[in-house]
Amino acid sequence: MRVSCARIPWRRPLDTSGFVLIDSLYRPVYANPESIRILGYPNATSSPASLDGILTQKILSFLPRDLDLLQGVSLTQFQSGSRHYSCRAYVLKDHWNDAGQETRIALLLERGLPGPPANAKTQRRLAGLFEDPFSFALDPRFYYFSRAHQEIFASLRSLIRERRGIGVVLAQAGMGKSALLDYLSETLRSESEIALFQGSFDSPSELVRAVMGVLGVEGQRGDLNGNLGILENWLAIKYREGRLVTLICDDAQDLSSETLENLCLVSDLQVGQQKLMQIVLAGRQGLLEKLSGLRLESVGKKINLYSRLAPLDEAEVRSYVLHRLRIAGCTRPIFTSAALSSVALYSRGIPLNINMICRHSLSLAASINLQTIDDHIVSDSAYDLVLRAQPANVWEDPLGGGSDARRSAGLLRDRRGLHLVQKTNT
Repeated sequence: MRVSCARIPWRRPLDTSGFVLIDSLYRPVYANPESIRILGYPNATSSPASLDGILTQKILSFLPRDLDLLQGVSLTQFQSGSRHYSCRAYVLKDHWNDAGQETRIALLLERGLPGPPANAKTQRRLAGLFEDPFSFALDPRFYYFSRAHQEIFASLRSLIRERRGIGVVLAQAGMGKSALLDYLSETLRSESEIALFQGSFDSPSELVRAVMGVLGVEGQRGDLNGNLGILENWLAIKYREGRLVTLICDDAQDLSSETLENLCLVSDLQVGQQKLMQIVLAGRQGLLEKLSGLRLESVGKKINLYSRLAPLDEAEVRSYVLHRLRIAGCTRPIFTSAALSSVALYSRGIPLNINMICRHSLSLAASINLQTIDDHIVSDSAYDLVLRAQPANVWEDPLGGGSDARRSAGLLRDRRGLHLVQKTNT
């Protein structure tokens, strides 16, 4: 008897997806190489066990802490670098043993979320572009640094090269802080060991192990003093080789006070007046509030550089938009001069807002087959995005609403409530 076998459809091999087995406390029990690359990005190490704390913190960032262990399967999404992933969580039960084995959760990490709208290519073609100039992904080709960005970059580079310890960068959301740190990392990578540090570790022992993990320092022990000695020896070797060692902490406002305090324990390692490891803390206003508190008064005294990213002015906004359009292949004027002025007004000089407004304006113009974007299109886009006019000082007005208390006499908001116009007598 001949048996015919139906052709089995090709499936994605498991080694191209991430697979992690964790316990009920979200600590990894097993992780395949791809999952370590995804969850540990951009840090790499030949010893997965040394990254256990970092992997746990990353998993906790996207997997709900109140995950229903009785539900069986849970689906969530997260981002690693510029790539998006979906995570399927399977709660594993032992059907053959009633002894009550410890709960295990299997995580399957797969790349790929819903892509851009179907008409995205049409929108770009109408604009004369071959790619999206206002994408939110970090792409070095599209980086545009204002005068403030350039000054802070130069200050951070000097801090690291002169081995002066801890530096702080403050910026509100969307100011291009992560792009600046990414550019700094790539610039110094040839002369420095650079690692990205994320997550809170309240005990000094856990923090030192996490630092060793992201830096790729092997030979970890179970006690704090032993690990500190291993780390110090490793840093001393790098110092004699002329290599810099830099730890970058983005979104540092989310770090606990204990973590910030314990980081100083590591930053105290030095030879003479030169620090063996430099630390860059970058975050929003909450980071300054923590560092200014009484609890972290000793930490504040050890910081050698404070810097703050200011919003772009109108000329810089114009240069920013035209730079990204040029890199994307634009060969003709798309935004009128008045439109660019409106982009500067409604975006408040924040790069993320600029991208949102310009992207929405391109979409709106393409939907009505308009080849040039004027200030009316920009105003309508800003209205759709519920943005408001630039306050006098964004740090004094954290909500960014443009306080009416500072409104000049005789001015009212326009019909969209977006900016002030001259009051007319009726």
